[in-house]
Amino acid sequence: MADKDMQKELEQLRAEVATLSAARASKKAAADKADTTPKESKPPEVDDSSDIIESAKAAVADDEELKSQFDQLFEQLEYEIKDLPAITTLAVFSLGVLFGRLLR
Repeated sequence: MADKDMQKELEQLRAEVATLSAARASKKAAADKADTTPKESKPPEVDDSSDIIESAKAAVADDEELKSQFDQLFEQLEYEIKDLPAITTLAVFSLGVLFGRLLR
C-alpha cells in the first residue's frame, strides 16, 4: 500500500516538474524575444561630460576625507588595543572566532 502511495506521489511530482519546466521555458523564450527588440540609444550631450567630471572630482575629495577618517579610526583602535590586557583581548578574539564558526 505504501508503494502505491509513493508511486502516485512520484507521478504527481513528475507532472509538477514538467509543468514548471514548460513555464520556465516559455518565460525564457519571452525574455529572449524581449532582448532582441532594438533599443533606442540617446546621443551623449555636452553637459553630461561636465557633470561626470564634477562628480569625479567630488568623489576624489570624498575619498581623501574617507582616508583621513580611516586613519583616525585605526590610530584610535591602536591606542585602545594597547590599553587592553592581553588575556582579555585573546579571550574576546577567541570567542569571536568560535561564534563565527557556529554561525556557518
